[in-house]
Amino acid sequence: MRFKYLVTLVAMSLGMTAYTKAAIADVTVSWQAGDNSANIQRAINTGDSTVIINKSDKPWLIGKPIYANKPNQKILFQPGVVLEAQPGAFKGKYESMVSVMADNVTLSGYGAEFKMRKADYANPSLYEKSEWRHNIHVRGARNFIIEGLTLKDSGGDGILVEHGPNEPNQLPVSKYSSGTIRGINASDNYRQGISVVSAKDLLIENSTFQNTSGTEPASGVDLEPDHDWQKLVNVRFNNTYFKNNQLDGIKIALWHYHGSQVEDISITFDGCQSFNNGKNGIDITGIDDGYYDGPKGNINFKNCKVESSKEHGVYIQNDQKDPTKTFNISFTNTSIVNSATKSTEFYPITLFNTFEPGGIPNINFGSDFVITDNKSRPGLFASYFAQTHGLTNIHGSIAVKNPLKRTSYLGNNLSNVTLKFTN
Repeated sequence: MRFKYLVTLVAMSLGMTAYTKAAIADVTVSWQAGDNSANIQRAINTGDSTVIINKSDKPWLIGKPIYANKPNQKILFQPGVVLEAQPGAFKGKYESMVSVMADNVTLSGYGAEFKMRKADYANPSLYEKSEWRHNIHVRGARNFIIEGLTLKDSGGDGILVEHGPNEPNQLPVSKYSSGTIRGINASDNYRQGISVVSAKDLLIENSTFQNTSGTEPASGVDLEPDHDWQKLVNVRFNNTYFKNNQLDGIKIALWHYHGSQVEDISITFDGCQSFNNGKNGIDITGIDDGYYDGPKGNINFKNCKVESSKEHGVYIQNDQKDPTKTFNISFTNTSIVNSATKSTEFYPITLFNTFEPGGIPNINFGSDFVITDNKSRPGLFASYFAQTHGLTNIHGSIAVKNPLKRTSYLGNNLSNVTLKFTN
């Protein structure tokens, strides 16, 4: 039977950490005054199946990045644990508090908290400007689990999910991450509650991403690949809230996702709510203007609600010449309630095109899409270029509950458009 250990700090003058046998399960890390990062890292490096961080009366100060770099390991943060970035630490622009670097790693922390120092990082007299000081950075890991944690005050994202490390001028060996994120409360982070750059088979559920502010995109979630070799395949959000963020609640930004290696996307939001966000409730933007080699696939919203967004409720931009060569968007049982509150220059739904050739294609609003509004404006607005370049394959029925009854106008350049509006 394998021995388990208690990690304790002894012989400070020797700068050593001692391992002593103990009648407990797994590796338990002892709190110490000052920086705890080396002690926690040593426990992780044992490769033991479980590392336990016990509650202390004081925060666990973290002065250096921690790397969850051993496969098949669970790191358990007991209820009441606070991992807190040490003042003056994380000077590097790309330093995150915890990075998941191996497969089958679990970070479990119901009732525990990771807390960084966002205000310090934003102070140019203290830190070099950066948007990459994340609470948790998942780098090319398969079958990871992150659960139960509160993630606050980062200088970047609460969680960033992307590809693995790579050598200069080479593609990473691991081009995406896969796993489960559940029971997370990400609040008051600098760039995003959560960013997904490259993922396959990723489930996010029963979580809240809120109060993001500082630097764009400043949203609850941003799904945004940077290169054509990355992926957004089977990415699912269930029963998750995006609220009170500086800009968008849900942002899907596919600007850079074009080229010879792109794969079909598959993204689903089910039972999600976007509430009181400073810009758009849902923002979907296709590939860069003038490019036509982006992904096909599907973006689905089921049983979702957008409420009280300051600008548009749902904003869609996708300039495409050939509707068979781009993605589809569908809505099932979706509602927009009193959104676009800033002014009547914004709308519950906006379809927007640039001056580049290509119309907006492939949107199905379903049979149970409902807009509740109390301002003098149409429920759906199509921009000048959207009307000029045309709409293709736009279907469904939208019930607009507005006593002012303004008519939505789609223009005359319509191809296979059966969308209906009812009062």
